[in-house]
Amino acid sequence: MNYGGAGKMLSFLANNLNRLGYQVSVYTYASDNNHYFLDKEIKYIPGNKAQTSIYSKKTLPIFQMRRVIEATNPDLIISFLNNSNFLSILSAAFKNIPVIICERSDPYNEKSLSLSFMRSFYRFASGAVFQTEGAKEYYKEIIRKKSIVIPNPVTIDREERIPSGSKKNEIAFVARFNIKQKRQDVMVKAFYKVVETHRDIKLVFYGDGPDLLKVQEMVKEYNLSDNVFFAGKVNDVKNKLKNSRMFVLTSDYEGIPNALIEAMAVGLPVVTTNCSPGGAELLIENGKNGLIVPTGEVDKIASAILFLIERPEVAEQYGEEAQKVIEKYYPKDIIKMWTDYINDVIKSG
Repeated sequence: MNYGGAGKMLSFLANNLNRLGYQVSVYTYASDNNHYFLDKEIKYIPGNKAQTSIYSKKTLPIFQMRRVIEATNPDLIISFLNNSNFLSILSAAFKNIPVIICERSDPYNEKSLSLSFMRSFYRFASGAVFQTEGAKEYYKEIIRKKSIVIPNPVTIDREERIPSGSKKNEIAFVARFNIKQKRQDVMVKAFYKVVETHRDIKLVFYGDGPDLLKVQEMVKEYNLSDNVFFAGKVNDVKNKLKNSRMFVLTSDYEGIPNALIEAMAVGLPVVTTNCSPGGAELLIENGKNGLIVPTGEVDKIASAILFLIERPEVAEQYGEEAQKVIEKYYPKDIIKMWTDYINDVIKSG
């Protein structure tokens, strides 16, 4: 449950099911470093992290998970992320316990032999939850017919928007430093073009990750050190975002981007790529509550940023419209979709 969309959604689901009277246990097999809060009534079970060999890392969680299943005797197992989905299906085999797997990545872009092997077991799950129709359509009919699309909720309450004139002259970028997916390299190149005509504007990166040093070196290479700042991982990114001038997302692929939802919920004008498998396009109506640009297109991303900088009245209007995302993805409505689906899966056995 480290920093990221899957951990955030898992904690949202676990806490809300607990508050509705379900008995909830949360098991993590790789780490007990939980970034997200769990209600005290939830039984948290951390796994053994002392695996040293590749073999033990792959096999030990299965035995641990089977012991957890025997100890908790659940009516249902819900798993998040590919490895956990695969392990949950194997661990629950022959125990007559339904498993709902949750696809949180983009299957069109995240591919490998090991992922293909793990996903081949999804047909044995009792149900599957996808964030978008595009992700659902990747899979065969045997999986699609027992699956459902449930978007991420907006967990931010409506607040009064900060007037544009009171905001900092900075662009916010919230993501794990993973260039392959999040494309911070594209953001730096686009921002370089923005700074050519707007020398005082700042870019603030929020987050951490394996490619942080690469992006920092790239910032130096482009001579942007006076304009680009690395704020690290913050617990309350909402209060940072609402003081920004705009939010930009440059990912090649995403589920439904939580950071984009949060930026819209606090009323920021946003620029986003049309990342696969369609999560951003669920949220953005181009030219009404934000701007959508093609993935990897540095010039078009820069032009969209400049459009919002140079037309503050349009940016203000986009921000007002963006905040309406709160009503569209209200938490009570999202958890109702989950509980209805959970009950259907349990009844169908």
